[in-house]
This record gives sequence, structure tokens and C-alpha cells, in this order.
Amino acid sequence: MAITVKEAAIVAIIIESILYGVLTFVFGVTVWALTYQRASAEIARTMLGAACLLFILGTMHIVVDANHLWQGFITSGDPDIFFQDITKDTFKNALYLIETLVGDAIIIYRGYLMWRRIEFTIVPIIGWMAVVVTGTHTVWSISQLSATNPNIIFLQQTGQWVVSFYSTALATNLVATGILTVKLWLAHRNEAGFLRTSTSNSVVYPILVTVMECGAVYSFSLITMLAVYLSASNSAYIVIDMIGQIIPITFCLIIVRAAMLRFERDRGFRLPMSTLSSPPRSNQISTPRSTRVQVNHVRVVGSDDPPELSRRGDPWEDSVTDKKSAQPITSVGSGAI
Repeated sequence: MAITVKEAAIVAIIIESILYGVLTFVFGVTVWALTYQRASAEIARTMLGAACLLFILGTMHIVVDANHLWQGFITSGDPDIFFQDITKDTFKNALYLIETLVGDAIIIYRGYLMWRRIEFTIVPIIGWMAVVVTGTHTVWSISQLSATNPNIIFLQQTGQWVVSFYSTALATNLVATGILTVKLWLAHRNEAGFLRTSTSNSVVYPILVTVMECGAVYSFSLITMLAVYLSASNSAYIVIDMIGQIIPITFCLIIVRAAMLRFERDRGFRLPMSTLSSPPRSNQISTPRSTRVQVNHVRVVGSDDPPELSRRGDPWEDSVTDKKSAQPITSVGSGAI
């Protein structure tokens, strides 16, 4: 027997409440990881602001769902008639669209910071713009549907926009995550090759795995949404409420895993810059009688993200490097280094 819209609303609020509890815990850890023992200048404001925005959107999402459920079963005269009006979900659909756009925008922004080349982000930027168009039209078209037939959302005219929205969102996320993953993998390979360390000792590898896992979870949820929608199942109402919490959860998990690298300083971890970038030009040899060597390396201090992948600094956010470790070491003498 197929699930009704009323039944789907009950199941959705239960699952969403569980996921919101997970989000609340993860968000608290995220704020702690970004602010603990940090000066104001060391706080990654972009990531902190994005995490707060997604948490607010996730909170608004569950509040709207809870209010919708209350009105349907408590204040309305007939729950069956109430839940047939899918136009009441317009505000919730708009919140979901904003969550999608914010999450994808941050991933694309990260990819740009990692590569420092705009051509690598052109495709995901175009995909993001397509998500804006298809998502906006989808929200508008659903708001114009009949208030007496919930199955009208699965009809062809509306369905083609819904499928287009989720397809472009899936493609954009896959491309943006792929660009980020490739750069992290290259950094991990360079680090392992230079330091001859195992995977378990790699600094970049844990972030690489987290990005891949979170991207896989989000992509799988979008694929599930497409599958249940194309099968014209009311389970789509359950999946869309789940995704409303999955987006901020996965984003906060990536921030937390990257932010935990700052605690490597307590173990005295130091990563040579040459593992992730070309040798700095400041390395120089003065004269045959004396040799001046400037040793540059990066220490993970107060950074919420992986070590730098370019000469321009921390690709994830403004990082704080150990300035003392960048001072030149000079020894004067015949052939001394």
C-alpha cells in the first residue's frame, strides 16, 4: 500500500528531528573548533558565518515542518484536506533551495581557493547558476499548483522542472566536490612522497576522506530523491525533509575535520612547504666563504583547514603560520650551512 501525504509528514518529522539533533551537536562542535583558544584575527569568519547560516536554515526548516504538522492534525478541521494542499510547502521549499545554493557555493569557493585558478571553477559556477534558475522556477511552479490534488506535483509539466533541479544540483555537487578532491589528493600524494609517510600519518588524507564521504552522502540523498520522485511516491516528502538537515550536517563535518588540524601543534607537527608547493625563491647561497640558507616550513597553528597548497597561504581560510619558524638560519664559515 502506497504511503499517503499525511503519513509521510509524520515519518518525515520523526526522521528530521533525529537528524536535527545530530546537526545541533555537530554545529556546537564546529563553533568550538573554530573559536577555541583563538584570537579574533585567527577565527575563520567565512566558515563560521556559513556554518551559522546553514544551522539557522536547518532550524527554520524543522520549525516550519513542525508548524505544518501542528496545523494539519490539531488546528485544521480535516487533516486529509489540509495535507492535500502542497502549496503550503512553498516557504519550506524556498528554504531548501537556499540551503542547496549556500552549500554548493561554499564548495565551489573552496575549490577556487585550492587551485587559485578561475578556469577550474567555471563549470561548477555555470552549474550553480543553473541550480538557481531551475530551483527558483520549481518553487514557483509548485506554489501555483492545485490545492486539492497532491499528486499533481508528479505530473509532467511540474515534474520536468523538479527533475531538472535535482539533476543540476547533483551534477554541480559532483563536479565541485571532484575538483576539491583532486587537489586534496595531489597534496596528499606530494606530502607522502616528500616525507615518506604512510597514509595514517598524512595531514591531508583525513580531510580528503571526509570530503569524499560527505559528498557521497549528499549525492546519494539526491539520487534517492530523484528515484522516489520519478516513481511518483509520496516518500519524496520524507527524503526532501531529510536532505534539509543532511546539507548542514555534511558541511559542518568537513569544517570540523579540517579545524581539528590545528591541534597538531600540540604534537609539534611541522610540514615542509616544499611538499605542497614549489621551493621558495628566498632560498639562496651567498658566497663560497659563507652560506646563507633560509628554511621555510609551515606549522599548523590556528588553521581550521589543511596546510597550504599554494604560495598565497591557507587555501581554506586565513591561516596563521609560525613566523619564528620562517626566520633564516645563518652560519658563517668556510662552506658552512
